This record gives sequence, structure tokens and C-alpha cells, in this order.
Amino acid sequence: MSSSDPSNRDTAELAVELSSRLADAVDRAALDILPDDVLGQLYGTLTRFYAARALSGPAPRPFARNSGITATDVMINCTAQLDSVGLNVFELGQWQAWTRIGDLRADYAARMPKGDAR
Repeated sequence: MSSSDPSNRDTAELAVELSSRLADAVDRAALDILPDDVLGQLYGTLTRFYAARALSGPAPRPFARNSGITATDVMINCTAQLDSVGLNVFELGQWQAWTRIGDLRADYAARMPKGDAR
């Protein structure tokens, strides 16, 4: 399927709508709008999708600009993900030493506009 395929556009529009609704729910502290099992299914699917993209070529940015993601948000998510599959931070360090898959530093440097301080 090409990126101009109508089903791809529909999926992208649905993702944007879901992202907007969930961001609004966080702002309103309405954190019960998704049951835990639904949140887990969505999170797992997004994790698998992102990993598949990273395995198929340069990894995309994990967060859009101005997404509001904080270092605390990342630490909470990384801890939960590692715990859920029985990995330790040491094993993540080993993975990073053995492979460049998912390593955005080199790719970001090549794509980053001059003067972008990140």
C-alpha cells in the first residue's frame, strides 16, 4: 500500500484524533477514559509498530515536536516496558552497545536543521 492509499489516510486521521482525545484527557485528568486492558493493547500495538518501523529503516522520532513529553514520562514508560518483559537497564545498555537499531543520535544529527539545539 502506498502512503496515498485511502486506508492509510484514514488510519493516520484516526491516530491524530485518538492522540488529540488522549492529550485532552490528560489535561482534564480524565485518566479513566480507557480501561487498563485497552490501554495495554494500544500501548503494545504502538510499541510493536514503532519497533517495526525502526527495524525497517531509520527510526522515526518517537515524539512529535511540542508533544509535552517530559523526562519523567520517558522514565516511567521505560521502567514499565523493561519490567513487563523482564529486562534490566543493564540489558538495555548491552543492546545499545551491540546494535544501532533504534539509536537516533546519528540519524538525528544528519537530519537536524542547523542551529537546532537538541
